[in-house]
Amino acid sequence: MHATMTNTALSLSRLLTALLLLTTGLMACSDTNSPAPTAASQTELLVGNNWRVSNVTDASGATLNRNRLNLTTNLLFDLNMQFRNDNTVRALDPTQGNIVVNGGTWTLATDNKSIDVDVKQFKGNFPLIELNRSKMILRQSAPVDGKDTPINLEFSPAL
Repeated sequence: MHATMTNTALSLSRLLTALLLLTTGLMACSDTNSPAPTAASQTELLVGNNWRVSNVTDASGATLNRNRLNLTTNLLFDLNMQFRNDNTVRALDPTQGNIVVNGGTWTLATDNKSIDVDVKQFKGNFPLIELNRSKMILRQSAPVDGKDTPINLEFSPAL
């Protein structure tokens, strides 16, 4: 009986060791090894599309009803944002043939993880929560129910 318990303990020990190695290997392959964003890669993604606000969420990702947002934030839903290689940004009105209704400048912060925007009624440093070819999420502080709150502006490519 003692030999059977020893064999069982040895088998259990081997199984736990294998699981530990597998878990360690999977963790080593996670996104923590992905390359840090560069100015060139972030710029390519920003200028690759015109962007349109498709959703506004709170910091936890819950969608905010538009009637809880102020007029300035609501207006963003109606505009296409165009980031250009010359570090200008333009707000285009698609209902009027994409005429430019506002504009200014943009620059990436030195860490390439936030964007400085200087546009009338849309100024500040906005952390890039997510940026890829099909989605951009910028964090900002804006009134929700009249009180400044951290929100996420979720952008999709404008069609």
